[in-house]
Amino acid sequence: MKNIVKTSSLLLLILFFVGCEIDHGLGTLDSKISGKILFLNPQKQPAYVEAVRVVAAVNLPPQNLGDVVFTNSSINLSKELPEYEIPAPITTYQMVAAIYKKKGEAWNYANILGFYGYDPINYKFEYKPVVLTQEHSVAEGIDIYCDWSLLRP
Repeated sequence: MKNIVKTSSLLLLILFFVGCEIDHGLGTLDSKISGKILFLNPQKQPAYVEAVRVVAAVNLPPQNLGDVVFTNSSINLSKELPEYEIPAPITTYQMVAAIYKKKGEAWNYANILGFYGYDPINYKFEYKPVVLTQEHSVAEGIDIYCDWSLLRP
């Protein structure tokens, strides 16, 4: 009798787990935007700049924080040609930009240092959208020129 109860209990337990759906969380985000930051006039970097991050905005101007994704950490300002990577959901991003944070202040998305589409040689400003799709979920080579001489001291 004990074996029948054990066997029945085991079968019920197995059926319970087979019939249940287990939530595995959000999963990984395989889509991303990546590139390099090209700092121009590094000798003119103002002392008030504490950090630089890269952001991608779905709408311009962003309506809320849901319109913006950003790098998980700050750009290494001591590297000559730092790279960045933003995990980003599949959609169209109207602007990918580098923003700076002033020492002692909060991040301000209006503190734009450079953006994808800025051509410093011909001094042209053209917002180039970045499109991530199911077929093309990784956008590489989205390089951003950042000219320190454009910031006011």
